[in-house]
Amino acid sequence: MNYAALLRGKDVFVEGIGFIGKVGDIELPKISFKQADVNNMKIDTGVLEPMEAKLTLNELNDILWTAVSKRLKDMPTFVVKASAVSDGVETSIYVEMSGWVSESENPVKNVGDAIEVTLNINVQTYRLEIDGKEKYGIDIPNYICKIDGVDTYETLRKHIM
Repeated sequence: MNYAALLRGKDVFVEGIGFIGKVGDIELPKISFKQADVNNMKIDTGVLEPMEAKLTLNELNDILWTAVSKRLKDMPTFVVKASAVSDGVETSIYVEMSGWVSESENPVKNVGDAIEVTLNINVQTYRLEIDGKEKYGIDIPNYICKIDGVDTYETLRKHIM
């Protein structure tokens, strides 16, 4: 399927609470692997770089501060649901991630401006499904890194766990 599509709608859920119609910008985690320089060549280490995400919501809701307050082993969960259309075919997009909020930007700016709460998330688990098919299934604490069904950390897990 061609994913050059128009995003028709999106919603964000923070700890199960939806913000439909109040979702601003969404930046999903970038998947990047560390590269080592060896003899003037880049060698893939297979090690993921830290993942970050950013969510901007146009509502003041106590659940946002609950998410910010979770620390150590208690991580908040964020879900993004979206719909895209290409050539008349609608495709569902589902993202689930958990991680600690590393930064929250002040929602109060200038008089007359829209209220925006921006959360920067240090992502620990990340799942992306397109049209019901898992594209990413990453769980850093448990050494799982599935990309399009292939777990690139499977051998590593067997060796160290």
